[in-house]
Amino acid sequence: MSGKSAGAADILSVLILESETRECERLLQALQSGGHTVFARYAFNPSELAAALCEDQRWSIILLNCNLENLPATETLDTIRVADPTVPVILILDRDSKFLPSGLLESGAQDFVLKSNLSRLLPVVERECANGLLRRDSEKTVQAVRDAADAFGESKARFLQLAGNIPQCFWLVDAATLQFTYISPGYEQIWGESVNKLYADPADWLRPVHADDREKLENALHLRRMGGLDEKFRVVRSDGRLRWLHARNFAIRDDDGHVVSIGGIADDITSFVADQSQVAHLALFDALTALPNQIAFYDRLQNLLNISRRKGMRLAVMIIDIDRFHVINETLGHVAGDELLRQVAGRLSGVVREGDTVGRLGGDVFAAILADTAEVDQAELVARRAIETLALPVQVEGHEVFATASVGIAFYPQHGEERHELVRNAELAMRRAKEDGRNNVELYAPDLQEAMRDQLFLEVDLRNAVVRGEFILHYQPRLCCHSGRVQGVEALLRWQHPSRGLITPEQFLPLLEETGLVLPVGRWVLIKACEQVAAWHKAGVDVPVVSVNLSARQLHSETLFDDVVAALSASGLQASMLELELTESMLMQQHATKVMHTLARLKELGVGLVLDGFGTGYSSLVQLRRFPIDAVKVDRSFVQDITAGDNDASLTRAIINLAHSLKLKVVAVGVESEGQLALLISHGCDAFQGYFYSRALPVSQLEMTLAGRHGLPPHLQKPVKRQPTVLLAGFEGQQEVLAMLEPLPCHAVAVDGVAAALEWLAANWPDVIVCGSPRQDFAALELLQEARRRYPECECFLLADSCVWNSVAEATNTGDIDHLLRLPLLPEHLCRLLQQALARRQVALEFADLAEAAALSARELVRLEESRMHLEAENRLLHLRNRSGYAILQAVVGELPWPVLGVDREGMLALVNEVAQELFADRWPVLGTSLQAMLPEAPQQGGSGRLVVRDTPYRAWWREVVIGGEIYGYLLFLQKDEL
Repeated sequence: MSGKSAGAADILSVLILESETRECERLLQALQSGGHTVFARYAFNPSELAAALCEDQRWSIILLNCNLENLPATETLDTIRVADPTVPVILILDRDSKFLPSGLLESGAQDFVLKSNLSRLLPVVERECANGLLRRDSEKTVQAVRDAADAFGESKARFLQLAGNIPQCFWLVDAATLQFTYISPGYEQIWGESVNKLYADPADWLRPVHADDREKLENALHLRRMGGLDEKFRVVRSDGRLRWLHARNFAIRDDDGHVVSIGGIADDITSFVADQSQVAHLALFDALTALPNQIAFYDRLQNLLNISRRKGMRLAVMIIDIDRFHVINETLGHVAGDELLRQVAGRLSGVVREGDTVGRLGGDVFAAILADTAEVDQAELVARRAIETLALPVQVEGHEVFATASVGIAFYPQHGEERHELVRNAELAMRRAKEDGRNNVELYAPDLQEAMRDQLFLEVDLRNAVVRGEFILHYQPRLCCHSGRVQGVEALLRWQHPSRGLITPEQFLPLLEETGLVLPVGRWVLIKACEQVAAWHKAGVDVPVVSVNLSARQLHSETLFDDVVAALSASGLQASMLELELTESMLMQQHATKVMHTLARLKELGVGLVLDGFGTGYSSLVQLRRFPIDAVKVDRSFVQDITAGDNDASLTRAIINLAHSLKLKVVAVGVESEGQLALLISHGCDAFQGYFYSRALPVSQLEMTLAGRHGLPPHLQKPVKRQPTVLLAGFEGQQEVLAMLEPLPCHAVAVDGVAAALEWLAANWPDVIVCGSPRQDFAALELLQEARRRYPECECFLLADSCVWNSVAEATNTGDIDHLLRLPLLPEHLCRLLQQALARRQVALEFADLAEAAALSARELVRLEESRMHLEAENRLLHLRNRSGYAILQAVVGELPWPVLGVDREGMLALVNEVAQELFADRWPVLGTSLQAMLPEAPQQGGSGRLVVRDTPYRAWWREVVIGGEIYGYLLFLQKDEL
């Protein structure tokens, strides 16, 4: 079939795999609308497909309906790829299809178009036909380069013969050294530069690349250095001419499958890009997604506004921004990002009506015009459908990723009557949707103008803050739950705004992420925190560790390890005195393997790693155990509710026990009351931080706080050396037992009732508890349960009568009772059991004291080692200065016209200038010999006089050589006496 004539060059040969003739004609009309002559063939069963693929006809493109029963999409695509690996395949989806062809796109289909939006078909087909021509030429060239590479190591003559038949520029790179082994003469024709320059400097070919294309090309090279590069870019030749190039590279393997070389090809596609039909196409359609670009979108919006004014209709403009798209670009690469944008374009096209328009305004921002849309609910329904569609998984570069979007909506005429005003207001609404948590829809409201203007000014100020040095660090102390000593500080970023005052991170950290400033600011925080702790150590302030929070972009940055090393080197801080805090969600993002490698290197360096917000994530323990974490921070949400009830306290205790089972230290965050701290201590928490001790403070205030306050209230402090404590409660004969315990190295207390016991427990720390038998007026089991809840390490004894023995024995399964003893019981026997329990507790206490002392000793050793290294550095510097001073002195003396002799403090020759060497040549002035032996007539050190050498009278005088306040030797000057 044919349509409007457009010349032989514009003939499209299309194979349409579709079962309904009416749908085939709709597809054909959509293609003919671009002025092309279309030759089309239809097929809707395997035999017709086989016949079409076996013909001599070379198909420009194949359109495949994904819902054909006779031609299953996956098998059909495989059949096409066997017959012709390079022909572009566009998938056609039915109007109501919920099928998203991510797997087919991974298997080799180029794109998909929905029947509900066939306006996108023509630009997609034109784009892929152009790319198909390049691919076919590329396949031929690649095979030619592979043949030449095979001959490279065998026969120089055969290699040169094969290489001479390749018109494009091509090169070979050694896989091991990444050095060029061959560059074809085509390089000089295309780049206009000497091949020899490229051999000398392998990066020379990048210098002429157009400035707008260089960063994208360098990123692609970084990801595809060993093969898979496929980029179009511009170069500016030395003669000023601009050339469009298409570069690819691919791996060349030996017989064993090992990569030995990387082949590369560069085509000059300037004439192709300059073709008028391509220029016209690129002027209206986005080259990546085949959607209307910004120019075409605004033209379409203006036309629809004109129609709406004449007919009194309303329309809606939607701005759709892909959330956190930069993370995908940075972690998976720009190729993956481009593929995601193509699939997003296809999905968005499927949620609007046939008369509506979807365009790409740039980057990850799309827009839609919903014509003749009067109700807000209609527009919101389309926006919600778009969000739901984008939320389904997308396959890109072998990874399954999830995309969410923030959508803003503005209506004509109430939100604006001009096209730019409508788009701007829809964008303001989209920004509000992002602020409200992303993956959301927001309708424009007039108050957004002022709010967003403030936000815009804040963003401008934020960029200036980096330049003006307005960021500062506050530090919040972290204390040991057992000793109350400061274990370290957490560095927290603050913004000292010149007019708004101190701004907290919640107000500006999201902006730092969005603007990309989080990386340079994060490096600044690392350096300043390390410098401050190093300064504290030098001044004798005991701050063992500083903890710095990492952002997700820092963690996935290629430079994180180097940034940490640079901060430690610049400050002189030991790696063991730096901790990096990261969150569970950051670890579970894409490229966990790369993150693990970076963390392993940091761990090997000696840097500590802390997981923040422990207990709030959803990852399995198996996943978390893969990472080399040292400690976890219990989220403040658990700490705040710990005193609210047993369930909350039990949950916190379970989190602490879980962390300890993974051999991790536990830090509680957000401790604000003594009650919270007491329960955390009783649950075995290792450290805490929060307002109960101190908020985050500037340096000067923190130093005052550390000097003036102990971290724990007296009754919560564990004495460094203390005797184990025994509580006896509610049994006959306890006074007799108390008397027997008196000679032992312990502190024993006896109380009668539960209330008195609980009152004592509130202010004291028991090691052993003995309760009498449960009875109506003595709730022994409840008392022991409360004691165990507060003090999990204490050892609990329960004495039980025969009448309650069976019921009490069942209760021991809860773990609240360590020893169940039947009454009656001799006091001597109970006392022996208590002695054994006290001995066990004494060992445990001594072990804890030793561990604490060992930790203190380790910190002191680190401090002493730092002091030693500092002194060594000062000594080296002093020695260097002395050597420099001596070298300068020697040079100056050497230029003097008089004889000069230098001696050390022992009178041995240490310096003789050339004039003196010549004057005393007959006396052999050898360094290290005695001046007195060589020149006995010299005046005594410190004096002056006259002497005769070779019949010539000389005046002689001494001068001291003082370096650094110390006398190092003496100089003897001789000057001819003219009198």
